[in-house]
Parts: sequence; structure tokens; C-alpha cells
Amino acid sequence: MDALRDAARNLPRAREVEPTRRALLAAPAEPAFLDGAALEALQARFPEPPAYGYDPRAVEERGQIRAREILAMPGADRATDFLELGCWDGMVSASLARAGKRATGIDYRGEGFDARAAAAGANLAAMDASKLTFEDASFDFVFSYDAFEHFDSPGRVLEETIRVLKPGGMLYLDFGPLYLSPLGQHAYRSIRVPYCQCLFSPETLAAFTAAHGLPAIEFDHVNRWTIARFRELFARHAASLARVRWHESRDLSHLALIRESPSCFRSKSDQFEDFVVAHVSALFRKN
Repeated sequence: MDALRDAARNLPRAREVEPTRRALLAAPAEPAFLDGAALEALQARFPEPPAYGYDPRAVEERGQIRAREILAMPGADRATDFLELGCWDGMVSASLARAGKRATGIDYRGEGFDARAAAAGANLAAMDASKLTFEDASFDFVFSYDAFEHFDSPGRVLEETIRVLKPGGMLYLDFGPLYLSPLGQHAYRSIRVPYCQCLFSPETLAAFTAAHGLPAIEFDHVNRWTIARFRELFARHAASLARVRWHESRDLSHLALIRESPSCFRSKSDQFEDFVVAHVSALFRKN
């Protein structure tokens, strides 16, 4: 279903792929960035993105939807102990707890925890996902949404995840947008321009947000890993994790920006897929 949905969404732009790839590969690596005047013009060109939704109702509904998704996965019906990495509000774990599961959610910051999650029976803890304090083989099912693109050390997080997962246990990861994809800087509440991290320097982006009274961009909020690095990471752990499902979603919605300023992209990568693979969902079973 994921592949069919992605194909349908990207079909109108599929014919742009090869011309864009050729423009990227033919471009010099300079200039690497556009100037502030170009940012002003492009900011006016793009509309506000839809709100993600952090109000109490949206958080509750998202938690319920994701918990149902988890519970429908192989092995979840038999699983008792669940661990959520990068849980933020903890509402996915809350829904799992309401479904009768022992659910633990961790996040490196605790200020996002929703009081309703603890009230529902979820165990929430402020913890570094790369330094888990749990015993080996503590969980039947580990999962994470929207976090692996943020972790400073995804490799160490994965090693720790494997350690605390029981043999035969399941791991589900859903993460993105990846750094070089259109929204990969995660700056869309300030900068509406897709690929802003490729087109403009951090200094230009910071000056623009300051001049316009926009929220400052947290440049270190994302780890800048490419899809190739993530593929290599999971391939390296193939002896421990058997791949059940792996899906990469592509975002072809703003290829025109690559063709308009190809040197800005060529200076960041010569791999076209780095700019269009935006999201990964993957399911593994621990051997």
C-alpha cells in the first residue's frame, strides 16, 4: 500500500526525474548557496505548509492511530513489553497501555510528556536513546516515530535497541524527512522554501528569521544522515536484525528547485536520490 500511494502521489512529476538528474550531474559545485535576496523571493513564492497539530486533541488522535498501526504488525499481538524511542508526548505509549500492554516511552527531554500518558499507565522516562538503562532483552517490541533523523548517533541507538530487544522481538522504525529531502531541515514553521538547507547557508537563514521575527532554526536538530548512510547502517546489522519490511518514500514535489539552482545541490551531493528519498518505514525481527 505504501508503494502504491507513493507512486500515485509522484506520478504527475515522474517525467521530471531524468531531466533533473541530468541537471544535477552536469552542474558545477559553485555557487554553493544563493543570497538573501533569493530567499526573500522564494519565501514569497511558497505558501504556509499545513499545521502538523500539537493541540491536545491532535496529539491524542495521532497516538491512537499509531498505536493501532503498531498493534496490527506481526508479533504485536503476542508482545507484552513495548518500548517507544523518542516518544515526546508519550501518547502512542498511552494508547498501547490502554490496550493492556506494558508500554514505556523515553525521550531525551521530559518537558514534552503529556500528563494523560502517565495517567493511562504508560511509563515515561527522560533518557538518552543511545545509553538505555534497561537490562538486556527487556522488550518484545521496540518502535520509534519521527526520531531517527534527529538522533546524534543513530548507530549507537540501533545497537542499544538490539541489546534491549528480546530474541524474536520486533523493531519498527518510521522516520523522516531525511536531511537533504525537501523539508529535511525541519524549518518549515519559519522558512517555507523547500530545500532551504541546500539553497541557503545557515548564516543567511538565521539572518532572515531574525529580520522577519520568525522562530530561530535549530540547525543541529537533525543529524544530516543521507539515505545511503541509513541503508549501510541497517545492512551492517543484518546478522542481528532480519528485515521484514523496508519502504522508502520519495518526494518529487519540488524538483524544479533543483533544476533552477543545480550547483547548490551538486555542492551537497552527487547522488540524486539523496534529494528525493524523504522517509523510511521499516520492520525487523531480532534473530
